[in-house]
Amino acid sequence: MKNLNITTKRWIWNTWEHYTPEWFVTILWNDLPTSPITSSSHTKHLRNKILCEVSGARRCGDLPEFPDRLGITAFQERTEMQKGQVTFHTHLHLYNCTSLWESSEQLHCLIRYKIGNRIEKLLKSTRKGNEGVVVRRWEEEHHRYYNLKEMERQKKKVLTRYTQDNDLLLDFENSDLLPMESQSHGYKRLSSATDQSLRSAVKSKRPEITHI
Repeated sequence: MKNLNITTKRWIWNTWEHYTPEWFVTILWNDLPTSPITSSSHTKHLRNKILCEVSGARRCGDLPEFPDRLGITAFQERTEMQKGQVTFHTHLHLYNCTSLWESSEQLHCLIRYKIGNRIEKLLKSTRKGNEGVVVRRWEEEHHRYYNLKEMERQKKKVLTRYTQDNDLLLDFENSDLLPMESQSHGYKRLSSATDQSLRSAVKSKRPEITHI
């Protein structure tokens, strides 16, 4: 599992090195999902709406493959409530989006209002400290390791009494990740063994989730 975790991190970073994220988005859900399965399902709906909007596609099936469109890496992150209940919210790293938005306000307006008003489970609150949508420019020093640092913090809190594992979750099916790069021959597919290991890890918990 350790080698799988290392491979997954490299897989994420390989994509980010070729397409540096430009925006970091935090999403809260109004049903306070207690499972990453539920949070991932909400994310899939929002993600599809975003991609169709910026790509001009009418249906998800008409969307071009990444990197011929906006790219997203999604994480489902835990929060422990005051009474000990664990809920999940979502972080999105957006890349390959040059010229789409000039400011965080433009992207916020798109997600919160133009698209968000059609997303039933999106928290509509704009109250400071409890905003349903928060958009920030991606800063490498802070956001490259943001979810990975949080993983280490959560490990120390022993959350296994609420969930099956104590790692943060990369939302595999809702993320756009490039094949690993060969140092001498450019892009190539993941080896069959590595690809199978990653996908097996995903399916062992849920089709849309893998661990980092």
